[in-house]
Amino acid sequence: MRRTIVTAVLVLTTASIVLGQRPGASWDRRGSIEQVIRQLDHERIQAQIHADAAALERIYASDFIGVGPSGAVRTKPQVISDFTSGDLKFQSITTDEVQVRVYGNTAVETGRSTMIGQDKGQTVPRDTRFTRVWVKQQGRWRLVANHYSSQTRRQ
Repeated sequence: MRRTIVTAVLVLTTASIVLGQRPGASWDRRGSIEQVIRQLDHERIQAQIHADAAALERIYASDFIGVGPSGAVRTKPQVISDFTSGDLKFQSITTDEVQVRVYGNTAVETGRSTMIGQDKGQTVPRDTRFTRVWVKQQGRWRLVANHYSSQTRRQ
């Protein structure tokens, strides 16, 4: 009888410890996903600056859709073609105020972007706000949607 009580107490204690650690484990998972998204976004920016088609191919989902500050819509093949042809060129891209929220196999990244570049000879809007949607597909995070809005500086 005494052995049964001791075993029951050990089982209950172990279960409460394990259950008590679950929120931390999911927080760690979200934190690591956030780091993966931030790293992929850094790689995407470098791939755009250097017109690296292989990296862009790896990062963008096949059904990617992007909306620029002017409302122009680009698909993955269009984006890659624009960079490799030189129609779309960036000298620099920086981001700040970046937040990543994770919802299962989906992550939403928002923030501000400062870009110096040209799109078919026209200067791209320098200051923008962005929303990017990343989805985990076949074990890899890929960018499925990107939307930029022009941002005017408040005085």
